[in-house]
Amino acid sequence: MASFTWKSLLLSSEDSLCIACKKRLVKIHSPICPKCGRAQVNHQLCQDCFHWNQGSDSTEVLIKNRSVYIYNDFMKDLLARYKFRGDTALADLFKKDVQEAFKRSFSMKEPALVPIPLSKQRLKERGFNQSAVLASFIGLPILQPLIKIHQNKQSKRSKNERLDQKGLFQLKQRDGIVQKDVILIDDIYTTGATIYDAARILKDAGAKSVSSFTLIRS
Repeated sequence: MASFTWKSLLLSSEDSLCIACKKRLVKIHSPICPKCGRAQVNHQLCQDCFHWNQGSDSTEVLIKNRSVYIYNDFMKDLLARYKFRGDTALADLFKKDVQEAFKRSFSMKEPALVPIPLSKQRLKERGFNQSAVLASFIGLPILQPLIKIHQNKQSKRSKNERLDQKGLFQLKQRDGIVQKDVILIDDIYTTGATIYDAARILKDAGAKSVSSFTLIRS
């Protein structure tokens, strides 16, 4: 894939993509998996969600996930620049689409947003939490009741290893969670392991419901 710069990405304004690049940001449209929001050819549960439904409590843990974009090669490069190389200004390119997709996907009154946290070590490395930046675009109350336990990077784990992961988070406070509709915010939904682990803790802490919203569904 050809390399690109800010000059090639942007038109005259700071929040506009050139037409060619805009076409490479592929939004998710119906049909989708009704649970995780993955783009597919029908409205049936995808393989990942079928796996989660095998758990005795998984169907009660997460209401649904919805995402904005498909994880194609262009988005993979953008996400790497944003997430791993510290180009936080890239997030502004997603702002309008994030706001529109969120409004279209969730209708509950006064939900609380919970960005998926980074471990202290990972936050020190990156200097920012990419999920918190995305959550700030939505304009709803943001809570941070979770602590992330430092582990190896998700990208270095196999799919089966990710599916088997548990104990990724700890609860540091219940304030604002009890009997609240909570929406977890993250950059990417891959297998669902991170989202389900966080959702289970929040449900156990007294949340009325837990859903999730991510920038990308891979």
